[in-house]
Amino acid sequence: MYKVVVTNDDGIHALGIHKLVRSLAGLAEVIVVAPDTERSAEGHRITVREGLTVQKVDFHGMDHVQAWAVNGTPADCVKMALNVICKERPDVVISGINAGLNIGKDVYYSGTVSAAREAVIYEVPAIAVSYENHFHKHDFGDVEKMVRPIWEEINIHDIPRDVMININIPHIPADQVKGTVVTGLDIHHYRDRIDEKQGKTGVTEYWLEREYGKTTIIENNDYHMVRNGYIALTPIHIDSTDHAFLAQMETWSVIKKNGRTDSPTEGNQ
Repeated sequence: MYKVVVTNDDGIHALGIHKLVRSLAGLAEVIVVAPDTERSAEGHRITVREGLTVQKVDFHGMDHVQAWAVNGTPADCVKMALNVICKERPDVVISGINAGLNIGKDVYYSGTVSAAREAVIYEVPAIAVSYENHFHKHDFGDVEKMVRPIWEEINIHDIPRDVMININIPHIPADQVKGTVVTGLDIHHYRDRIDEKQGKTGVTEYWLEREYGKTTIIENNDYHMVRNGYIALTPIHIDSTDHAFLAQMETWSVIKKNGRTDSPTEGNQ
């Protein structure tokens, strides 16, 4: 039985995290460390100008589950879990289940994904899980049944410490899911739209909205696969260096040639 830290961005009392813990029953030893209130779309913000508190709470009457609420962001929760609460290093951190998808460029804004990313920074494998029920936040359908086979796989296979897996699940019955696929991110599936509105005090307000429908660039990406009834798994590496372009940049005239600091050979000492 492997050890799992469970967190989220919808808050420790959210239905999604309850579903996630239930889906791990009998497979893992679970410790829940999650925000005391909703922290959606917080990105990878951390708390540095005030103190954090950690309070042990009852988790839906599950006596076998230890749970703590943190007055901070999802990334803060992972820091507290790994540095304060856990006596032993967990095998994996799982963040979710988020009410609403986190696909494409959402991975840069999502509190759910940032919690998983924070774990990878600590060299702990991590998974972020999101469900396509943004407009039906109290309906998680068959999500427990859908993710259970994935947790069974995690018990068998090792995830690299510098990789997190972003999982997105369509809001359809389990028997209608066409399968589980590994695919890339589509960061072009929507565009930002700024709506100008008159505020209550007469001051103009600008509201961020989205426009969907733009032709995707990457075929069979996460957005495309979820829309077509598949569960999409995307491995995301913590090192965002573009090594191919780095090699091209080394040909620029401004770049110092042979500038790497290699250890001196014996003859050059």
